Amino acid sequence: MKQKGAQSVLVAWVLIGLILFCVVVSLGWRWGSRRWSLPCPTLLAWSLENPAFQRMSGTQVTLDRMGLQSGQRVPEIGPGPGRLLIPAAQRVLPGGEAVGIELQPGMLERLKAGAARARVTNLTALLGDATEPHVPEASFDLVFLCTVLGEVPDRPAVLRQAFRALKSGGVLSITEKFGDPHYQTRSTVKRLAEEAGFRLQSIEGRWSFFTANFVKP
Repeated sequence: MKQKGAQSVLVAWVLIGLILFCVVVSLGWRWGSRRWSLPCPTLLAWSLENPAFQRMSGTQVTLDRMGLQSGQRVPEIGPGPGRLLIPAAQRVLPGGEAVGIELQPGMLERLKAGAARARVTNLTALLGDATEPHVPEASFDLVFLCTVLGEVPDRPAVLRQAFRALKSGGVLSITEKFGDPHYQTRSTVKRLAEEAGFRLQSIEGRWSFFTANFVKP
């Protein structure tokens, strides 16, 4: 009995240690992102592509909240391996086009490979920093970001580029999930978007997992 009790205590301490380690890493990553660009590493791309993760992360719910329509031109900022962008490209068919602006070459290659496997031909992958202009002005219908805004130190610059890329009446869609090390609150997202010139259209979901849609006047 004593041996079992000691084992239980040891397991409890190990679990507590792991939780504390995760908290420290999350806080450190969040703090570092205020000074440097620290996106999700390419080494972890496999986890984003996992079907179980896609169900848990609400991929279909996020796409539904964005209100994608056929014929739209839609760029995603920080698409990673394409968890959202590849099915978004399929949703805007026929006649639509999807663009991914990705900072990491490794993620960009995985995005291209994923699009090829899914036989998605209306998707263009661009390598670059989203705080700089990479697409023609006023040429898109909807720009979206999912758990990416907080990864960028200069968040206002990213939203200014989104504003520039959208047509008048175009939509900026931002999704955040609590637990992500770069999580942004609804009030923060609203403030940053409005400072960039957007007007709030709707916020769907609870504070722990929400999508905020804004309109370019």
